[in-house]
Amino acid sequence: MNRRIGFTVLLGAVPVMMMAAPNAAAAVTGLSVEQPTEGLRTGCAYTVTVNVDAPVSEAGEVSIGISGGSVPGNGKRLGVAVYHPENSTATFDWTPEYTGRQNLVAQQFKPGQYTSAQYVTVDVVGRGVNTGSSCLPLP
Repeated sequence: MNRRIGFTVLLGAVPVMMMAAPNAAAAVTGLSVEQPTEGLRTGCAYTVTVNVDAPVSEAGEVSIGISGGSVPGNGKRLGVAVYHPENSTATFDWTPEYTGRQNLVAQQFKPGQYTSAQYVTVDVVGRGVNTGSSCLPLP
């Protein structure tokens, strides 16, 4: 489904599989979250990777937020991903604050211009402690 939509409205809306502006010159073409075998846990950092087809210098920064799902924080902007021109990706280290199903949203935009976004639904299965090299699950 194509839509012209701003980040604030996007985060408050029920997400669709892909939201992109018609005739947009740039697009978020993929979004993934590191998925360890023990599952995602609060207190531990995971890499969110966003594929884009235009550099931030042309299409704007890549922002990460939470939209929908059953957890608090719906509509929260988490931050800006770091762009890597060598492979047309942007990465963001995300530490979940809440357990439960939630949607991570990536959006590339410049203020006043059309935007492109995608979301991925993730389940944060429990609490954990970041040991530096891994995540220790807590009961």
